[in-house]
Amino acid sequence: MPYLPPILDLNGTWSLHDTNGEHQLSAQVPGCVHQDLIHAGLLPDLWWRDNEAQHQWPWRRGWAFKREFEASAELLACQRVLLSAEGLDTLAAVSINGQEVLRADNMFRHWLVDVRSVLRPGRNQIEICFQGEAALCEAKQAAFALPAWNLYDPAFAGKSYLRKMACAFGWDWGPMAPTLGIWRSISLIPVAQARLAGVRCKQQHREDNCSISINPEIDGEGRGLRCRINWQAPESGTSKQLTINAGIGSVITIDQPQLWWPNGMGAQPLYRVTVELIDDQNRVLDRWQRRIGLRQLELERIADEHGESFRFVVNGRRVFAKGANWIPCDVFIPRISDDSYRHLLNSAAESHMNMIRVWGGGIYEQDIFYDCCDELGILVWQDFMFACSTYPSFDPDFMENVRAEAVDNVRRLRHHPCLALWCGNNEIEQGLVSDAGWNERSMSWDDYRPLFDELLAEVVAAENPATPYWPCSPHSPHGNRADFNNPSCGDAHAWSVWFGGQSFEAQRQWDFRFMSEFGFQSFPEPRSVAAFTEAEDRNLTSWIMDFHQRSGPGNQTIFKYLLDWFRMPTGFENTLWMTQLTQALCIQYAAEHARRIQGQMDGLLYWQLNDLWPAATWSSIDVFGRWKALQFLAKRFFAPVLVSCLEDRGDSTMALHLSNHLPEDFSGTLHWQLMDAAGKLLRQGETALTVPSQSNRCALVLDCSPERQRDGAYLQPLELRKNPQAPTSSDRDLLCLAWACDQQGEECSRNLGLFARPKHLLLRPPEITAQASLTDDTATLTLNCRHPAPWTRLELATLPGRFSDNFCHCLPNLPQRLQIQGLPPGTSAEQLLSDLRITPLIANA
Repeated sequence: MPYLPPILDLNGTWSLHDTNGEHQLSAQVPGCVHQDLIHAGLLPDLWWRDNEAQHQWPWRRGWAFKREFEASAELLACQRVLLSAEGLDTLAAVSINGQEVLRADNMFRHWLVDVRSVLRPGRNQIEICFQGEAALCEAKQAAFALPAWNLYDPAFAGKSYLRKMACAFGWDWGPMAPTLGIWRSISLIPVAQARLAGVRCKQQHREDNCSISINPEIDGEGRGLRCRINWQAPESGTSKQLTINAGIGSVITIDQPQLWWPNGMGAQPLYRVTVELIDDQNRVLDRWQRRIGLRQLELERIADEHGESFRFVVNGRRVFAKGANWIPCDVFIPRISDDSYRHLLNSAAESHMNMIRVWGGGIYEQDIFYDCCDELGILVWQDFMFACSTYPSFDPDFMENVRAEAVDNVRRLRHHPCLALWCGNNEIEQGLVSDAGWNERSMSWDDYRPLFDELLAEVVAAENPATPYWPCSPHSPHGNRADFNNPSCGDAHAWSVWFGGQSFEAQRQWDFRFMSEFGFQSFPEPRSVAAFTEAEDRNLTSWIMDFHQRSGPGNQTIFKYLLDWFRMPTGFENTLWMTQLTQALCIQYAAEHARRIQGQMDGLLYWQLNDLWPAATWSSIDVFGRWKALQFLAKRFFAPVLVSCLEDRGDSTMALHLSNHLPEDFSGTLHWQLMDAAGKLLRQGETALTVPSQSNRCALVLDCSPERQRDGAYLQPLELRKNPQAPTSSDRDLLCLAWACDQQGEECSRNLGLFARPKHLLLRPPEITAQASLTDDTATLTLNCRHPAPWTRLELATLPGRFSDNFCHCLPNLPQRLQIQGLPPGTSAEQLLSDLRITPLIANA
């Protein structure tokens, strides 16, 4: 028999009843009350039509979870038995055999309590009673009101008194369904003498080696305790082993270390470190095992000609951060599958993203999230869970609760090489804190600073000093903090398009040091809309479509810009798709501009990567995992080598830029063509160039005066009134195509420059032809066309499969090649081409 009995897993089936005595049912742990009610047929699907209205009542009453378990003699022989509750949502009283052992009040904490004294041989019962939170919120808010944004129900006004996932109460992209339950694993951990409370690993890098100091943190005492350390290299499996006395750290030196790099800059090797706590008889008391990436990371803030930089530096090399913001994948967190995490993060990596911002209104994510980011080279900007609200930092109990929450999560995540930044909160400095002190709109700086400038900073400094801390996003570290989007320093949230009505082109004037949030909405595709609507709902002004739109300006803003850029689409489905193309074009304008001014702006994270229900939102991947147009365009504008076109109607020029994010210099050829809308070649050329790593170069400036000033050309009068750089009538018949090839002649970026809006182009039916060849479940598709077909959309009518590219610029004499993956075995080229739907831009109107 082993010296220690195994951990007693308490997950699985429990009984559940509400304290009103109305419902009694079976529950699954980890889980939540809503999931169990849905499974029992007592709640409808949250996503379907307007069912959300039926999901409010569970939060307003109490619920009790119960189960029995067997306590073996071996378990009871242990010195301690720790109840480990990794997630209780949120106000919970835990009893074992009728004796209360724990009062929990924080969804984000890992609760550990010794319950050995209340256990008895054989059968035991555990009960966890969750208090309905509405009454507490109401009472707390009545005593002292906490101003907050995104309030969709008066009962939620005091939600910031709770340490609970904020977006469960609704947000401007999600539903209201505040959850209760055991949302992470629960177990009983036997402790004989002592246990490993954690292990600190600190890296020190030199020119040709890396020293890792390993310091086990021991909980408990005992004679002769030692720690056995095993350090295993990636791939080769070679390892180093040593044994040390408990409580004494040790140093392992790795010669010629394999460094961990962000996506696109190198590989992501992960070393495995195992620490075992052993007693004087060489028996294993506890084991701690993690994967470690060897890398140096700093947030570089140095004075320069633009003010103060804000950029990440990894292993001595500057990184342009490319990525998106992350929200929870579902309101009901326990039902998110590991495959969903992998799909979303693989999609991000495939689209050349190297950073994800975990936003502060959700959760400290599941372990699978950070493991995937480690493997894929995706740096994580990690917010603490505070967003768009004020908080009772004047309450000592609240502050101690937050301190414990921060310690738990910093210790859990600090070993991940992906972890790049701890950030105190989201947007509180953007209008929720002021010199005026507490009022109906804001909190005081005197109460803000102890929490976000001091407490959280202290926890990071003590528990994870290798990772930088940032108090708020956005934040200006110099001058007036209320100037939260100061262009000379810090990070910015720029919403001047969506909420401010500025043009897409106005984003080219942004001069922020780091763009951590901005965005534009679109609708999901027809298949996704069909999953939450009846046929009669499928009108963009229907009750159900409006019900799933949670942003104030919402559909009016989407359509304003759609009609600015594209022709009025015909039919519901085409309209859905065209909102996606409008969104993608908006973000493309900002992303290409940011890359052109790299060195002044050193990061761009758009809002947002993913969804938690089907709706009109800012996401680039919908809740079913389907890529929107933005995700395909992100794959192009975040590509290691990017060609971008910058038109200037004032002097009739088209500047061609090449941005290089390869880890080495790029040498190749930039090709360009000017053609009319029918595809007739007007001029063409090419130039050889070399662009250093992590830089942008303006390779060529084309004078397009001859093509723009053709006989009979005139200025567009409406544009002339509001823009001195108005298009001419001849711009409707002019396209600039640019593409870059490497030294082997392989195309690595293609882009299109226009002087006119796409809606005004004199496009012809393009006469696109397609050819396909298949290998296993992957097809290579080649598209040719007679006339230009910018932003051509591809779909499969019935076959499953995923396109490697979409919304492509198909142009005469320049074939467009892409792959379709995940096709059913045995699919023929004929079947594929029969199922393929090709929709050029002109066919949407």
